Amino acid sequence: MKNIIATGIAATAISLSMNANASPMTYIDYTMGNIDYDNGADDGDYSAFTVSIDTLIIPLISVESIDFNDDDILKFGIGASAGIGRVSQIYGLVHYNDYDDEDSDFSFRVGFNSSLADRLELRLSHTMYSDMDSLDNTKLSLGYYFTRNFSLAGNYQTADDYNILSATARLSF
Repeated sequence: MKNIIATGIAATAISLSMNANASPMTYIDYTMGNIDYDNGADDGDYSAFTVSIDTLIIPLISVESIDFNDDDILKFGIGASAGIGRVSQIYGLVHYNDYDDEDSDFSFRVGFNSSLADRLELRLSHTMYSDMDSLDNTKLSLGYYFTRNFSLAGNYQTADDYNILSATARLSF
């Protein structure tokens, strides 16, 4: 299944390449949403604050603070991104995850961003956790850039036991 997802991401990124510049991987964003559990448990709140920085020494540095229904996760990551065509990027990140009440572990995220139109961007990612398999998820986002550096996005994130609907405000640099 994971090979099918990786192949699909690469094929979609190539097919969506058009004639503009892909958005930068240096940004700050804040996400708020709602968790819907499949097992009948009460819905919960979700929020995330992310800082991602493209640097010359380490291609991509990421810090995320996530509130997953009152469980806090702090993620420190490094990775890289590469342009595909002129409007798409594929990226990968390895995160060290520190949980409130669990042992720490690592996660791996692969994804891509692609401009569909002048101000419209599609984002797709898949995250796999080393010890917390219940958190493995796939996220699809559609963002609209109001200005060159500010966008709002609607997100749908799905995992085996839950789904998250959320909105993201992003400031790109």
